[in-house]
Amino acid sequence: MDTILHRKAKAGRAEHQARAMSLAKALRVTLAKVAEEKFEMSLAALSIRSQMCEGEEIDQQLSEKDLLMLFDGPDGARAALMMNPAMVGALIQQQTMGRVLPETDAAPRPMTPTDAAIAAPFLDALLVRAAVLPEDPAEQRLISGFRFGAPVEDVRVMALSLDAPAYKILHVDVDIAGGVRQGRIVMCLPQVEEGGAIPEPQGQDSQTPTPVRPQQPVTLADTVMKLSVDLRISLARLRIPLRDLGKLAAGDILDLGATDFAKVRVQTLAGRGVGRGTLGQLDGVRAVQLDATGDVLPKMQRRASDREQMDLPDISAPAFTADTTEQGGASAQAQASGLPDLPDLPDLPDLPDMPDMSDLPGLDDEGAIAPADVLPDLPDLPDMSDLPDLELSPDLPELDAG
Repeated sequence: MDTILHRKAKAGRAEHQARAMSLAKALRVTLAKVAEEKFEMSLAALSIRSQMCEGEEIDQQLSEKDLLMLFDGPDGARAALMMNPAMVGALIQQQTMGRVLPETDAAPRPMTPTDAAIAAPFLDALLVRAAVLPEDPAEQRLISGFRFGAPVEDVRVMALSLDAPAYKILHVDVDIAGGVRQGRIVMCLPQVEEGGAIPEPQGQDSQTPTPVRPQQPVTLADTVMKLSVDLRISLARLRIPLRDLGKLAAGDILDLGATDFAKVRVQTLAGRGVGRGTLGQLDGVRAVQLDATGDVLPKMQRRASDREQMDLPDISAPAFTADTTEQGGASAQAQASGLPDLPDLPDLPDLPDMPDMSDLPGLDDEGAIAPADVLPDLPDLPDMSDLPDLELSPDLPELDAG
């Protein structure tokens, strides 16, 4: 009798476990829904496998070629998520072109912080949606409360950031756009202790685990506009020779010249100006009140309607009449137009008359040179037809070259 009841109970537990929502099933269902709702993209989990890893060996699970991202969790816990280049490229193509292209044979490019910013909204939504679905409290605690923290440059920095004693590694192989590509997502989640409280999901009601479907998919512009930008406030600019820079030591004083707190420059880290403002304080902290932005440029004023914006006097000349000209000519016109008078020019002396040179010899009536009057007649040459012929090329004797 006990044996029959034991078998029935075991069969019932197996049937319940088969129907229960596990973490793997939650990720499989959530992956497709999040991709469709956020990016109108077709993703399907081909396989999900898990393994345990000691904290000292976590660096062996990280790949230098993948996009490395650090996720912050409850109570200072940290998790690592990775995406291979095929998955990252598919997300970028879907948000920029609206479709995913097949992979090429080109070498994968290095991952950048911009790639992490594009992938972060997708991963955040995936973790939030999947955290409330598993029936096992231990699996809920494993994935709950994690949000995107920062991109990581290399495996060494990532391994130093992960300090949990043990990690559960989830490998998710993803089919992209119906077989166009195959991507991979790896989650390194810190193993939590039994009996810990499950963090409340942020931005969701516990009674409605499935979020409301957004009206429009998230675009690349929406993601980029949420990126952080570092600015610097420049109060003065100093130029010194390189040899003097090498001689600087602690305690040296640099002369900044005349500085004005009302004329500070707002610049990017590369030095490009984005605005001007006044340096002061607000609620006990330093603050800058912007007076102008970098994109405010003067516009060309060409029309008569723009004259008020130019803040220039009207210098249009009045109409001149015959009376105005008779009263003073150009001087009167200058006085009428508001321009200063020009000094009077002195009178030039009269030039003497040129003498009459028409009676000079050798010139005709029009003043041209007459060769016949200038050159004398030459005598005729004598007849030289009886002179003997000259031999211009006499025969030369042969020379012996030997």
